[in-house]
Amino acid sequence: MGASDSKPKEGSGSTPQVPEGRKSIAHEPNELFSPRRGNDEASGPMAESLGNATRHGVSPGSGGAAYAKINQDRGVAHWPYNGSHNEALFCVFDGHGRNGEKVSEFCVKAIPAALQEVGAELRADPPAVLHQTVIEVDKKVLKKGGGSFANMCGTTSTIVYVQGSTCWVACSGDSRAVMGYVERGSVKARDLSVDMKPDAPGEKERILAAGGEVSVGRGNGPSRVWCDGRVGLAMSRSIGDGECKKYGVIADPQIRKFDIDVDRGDRFIICASDGVWEAPLP
Repeated sequence: MGASDSKPKEGSGSTPQVPEGRKSIAHEPNELFSPRRGNDEASGPMAESLGNATRHGVSPGSGGAAYAKINQDRGVAHWPYNGSHNEALFCVFDGHGRNGEKVSEFCVKAIPAALQEVGAELRADPPAVLHQTVIEVDKKVLKKGGGSFANMCGTTSTIVYVQGSTCWVACSGDSRAVMGYVERGSVKARDLSVDMKPDAPGEKERILAAGGEVSVGRGNGPSRVWCDGRVGLAMSRSIGDGECKKYGVIADPQIRKFDIDVDRGDRFIICASDGVWEAPLP
């Protein structure tokens, strides 16, 4: 697993710490021994490693100059998760707007903890619990500070929950999860999430019906939601963004389910913010 984010934070809430040396989540839920204490050679679908990388943002200036800006990305990798080596949780939150990093920081702690609190329900019905958790955290964010905390800022939310050889991806915004797989000796990518953009079918209609405006992306510029002629949010779903919620922006994640098939060539998942996908390095 990889993410464009800040350093993962382990042990959020009641989540168990991840000892160094563990290599596989291919265990039955009750088999919680560590490979460090035994000869564990299990080779499940997510068997090798976890990783992360992050860079501060860059704001373009005049004359070709560029200036460092606050990194508003946050990410977390929890494994084992929910008391089991057979489960894992990976999240990326990309904040935007002034103080957006505070919203992503809130979510990177609140969402894993909230899901852990209803671990049995999560295991039994992942789509329902993922959806409800994102909605509830969005409500908390919007109420925080009497409504001022995230009225003009917010964050994307992309959550990957792995249970055995199945994963569920819950996406609000344009941070993306992809599956890396091998086909005929070449590594290829398959999207696990769909970017929630303002001009996407269904998204645009909802925004217009709520009184928002949608501008078409030009060149490298994205499509945007305009709320009463201002704001200009480059996604149609997010956590926070209280002002935009009045004009058709919602927090509800799109949830997709996938089987992880090593025999088919599936090898790894990358969950990253839009900067990785839209502005790749040469």
